[in-house]
Amino acid sequence: MKILLIDDHVSFCEGLKSAILAASNEYQVEFDASAEWIPDALMASNDYDLLIIDLMMPGMGGIELLRYLQQSHNSTPVMVLSSVEDPAVIQHVIELGAIAYLPKSYSVYQILDAIEECRQGQIHLPRHLMVDAFDTDTDAAADSLLMGGLTRRQLEIAGLMEKGLSNQEIADHLCISKATVKTHVNHMFKNFNVSNRISCLRAIKERQRENSVSG
Repeated sequence: MKILLIDDHVSFCEGLKSAILAASNEYQVEFDASAEWIPDALMASNDYDLLIIDLMMPGMGGIELLRYLQQSHNSTPVMVLSSVEDPAVIQHVIELGAIAYLPKSYSVYQILDAIEECRQGQIHLPRHLMVDAFDTDTDAAADSLLMGGLTRRQLEIAGLMEKGLSNQEIADHLCISKATVKTHVNHMFKNFNVSNRISCLRAIKERQRENSVSG
């Protein structure tokens, strides 16, 4: 797995690179203090399996890179690093297509765990900062997704998926069996014609936006 770290704090990048390389011989890691060259590099050859970028940098930061990838229909996975711990910012980053938001208060081990989760097709968010990004407490948001083919239980599960909970943790939280959670998740995958959590959550958000506009 080839990873590119982009952060203008060089010492931070060097330390994180060393930790990632020490964690597994399956990782190749490069780092750079600027993201300005990345669009051209990705257009020439999509050579990276994962980009990890600081949210705010001179020139092109995480937001600008995500917007570029979205506009150019480039599917290279992006994890965003930041010292900003604001749920609204986190939600915005995920809506732009990031697969993870990593607070810089994270330990190296938490970052490594997040990378592994994302390799398995999950989305990683800092649970201690997250609110329900699907606004399941509001009738309007819930109704828009119900009309889009989700049940209220699936909507609950989707909200917990976005917070990064595993199937077992969702089952424990909702007091249902893990098998029931898996059934609901599989139904959502089939409903949106996707094969992993990240694609499912993006599809749900898009369905919610479409229903909101049409309503």
